[in-house]
Amino acid sequence: MGFRKNEKTLSILTVKMDKRDNKTACPGMHSGHERVVRRGCKMNFNEILDTVTNKEVYELTTNLVNIPSYTGLINQELAVARYIKEFFESENIEVFFQDPLPNRPNVIAVIRGCGKGKSLMLSGHLDTVPPYNMTEDPFSGKIEGGKLYGRGSCDMKGALACMMTAMAALRRSGTRLAGDLIFAGVINEEQQSEGTEYIVRNGPGADAAIVGEPTGMDIAAGHRGLEWIDITVIGKTTHGGTPTEGVNAISKAAELIYKIETELIPKFKNRRHPLIGEPLLNFGVIKGGDQPSSVAGFCRISIDRRWPPLETFSGIMEELEEIIGELRSEDPNFRAEVKRYFEGSDMMLHKPLEIDLNHPLVETLQKTLRITGQKEPQIVSFPAWTDASLLSNYAGIPSVVCGPGFLKDAHTENEHVHLSQLEEGYRAYTLGALDFCGMEENID
Repeated sequence: MGFRKNEKTLSILTVKMDKRDNKTACPGMHSGHERVVRRGCKMNFNEILDTVTNKEVYELTTNLVNIPSYTGLINQELAVARYIKEFFESENIEVFFQDPLPNRPNVIAVIRGCGKGKSLMLSGHLDTVPPYNMTEDPFSGKIEGGKLYGRGSCDMKGALACMMTAMAALRRSGTRLAGDLIFAGVINEEQQSEGTEYIVRNGPGADAAIVGEPTGMDIAAGHRGLEWIDITVIGKTTHGGTPTEGVNAISKAAELIYKIETELIPKFKNRRHPLIGEPLLNFGVIKGGDQPSSVAGFCRISIDRRWPPLETFSGIMEELEEIIGELRSEDPNFRAEVKRYFEGSDMMLHKPLEIDLNHPLVETLQKTLRITGQKEPQIVSFPAWTDASLLSNYAGIPSVVCGPGFLKDAHTENEHVHLSQLEEGYRAYTLGALDFCGMEENID
């Protein structure tokens, strides 16, 4: 598991990382202060990391949280995208916008290598869920008790700040990478992922990617696929006083739910993936009928269906069709239609994510997290779906999910991220890029 000698990168397995708060003088995020640049000189890893202080990582996270970018805003991510673009410009890092949707840009930044190493993408989404009923000012970014609070602090502006400062550290230190390091700040992950779909279709590409969703800095090497499915049960409306003249779609829907729960879901235990686990099915929404005095002429069930790599979406739909067919053969009055929730759109299928556990990116993160983290890094499955699936399945970019914060703290009334997680995220992304991309010159 040593570093790749042909990329002239020294092993950091024996380096004892200094856990102190960085004290090295360094520039403000957008100030004109002198940068710490050592072109032509050898620097040790602590010197590279010390070009960005912990305080800077916190402040950048707060600044990103200060800028609302939640679902439903007009030009939702535009303001935060502009801020990120200005940050990279101030660090003399190549940066540009992509336009997946009008006035909702992706932000792409690149530190170009010499062409002799592998390229790495650091990807995170710019959007957040709405503030709902948050107990504190959702956009304060306040720091208290070792935590930073606000909407998006955990999901996932903290990770964006760690990625941005990792890029800044490599630029400030004058480090010359062998392969390209790419930052991708993408739009609308919380809805339909148009930002990452744009990258899939138009680039940039990379040899591997880290998506910074909150894993507690464990390495999520896979997750289930996710699709919403609508089943519409069709009945016959009549007056509530003459129910035998109609067909109650709600009653028929109850029969369907019972059959799924008793005959389909028990089969899931035999489809268990060793890392990702069993398939999941949740009845999330049910709507039927017009008013209490009418026999319901329709009932619509919306299902959340999550599946491991051992299943396929086409197979999932066929199973539901089979159950509907069995009910129809037993009851001529049973009629139902099943379709993908987003049928008719060009949205890519949300397939499962899986990466070879021996992939060089997994090995890189294991090495760096052993040094930068507070515990032995674990290889886990991420409970939710992420854009890493699109990068892996459609762009052919092997991807993992690894980021600061814990999923249980995301989307909550007091969303927060631990400062220690931000520190570890910054260090892991910086040293991970050094290892995976390789260096044009050795460093001490």
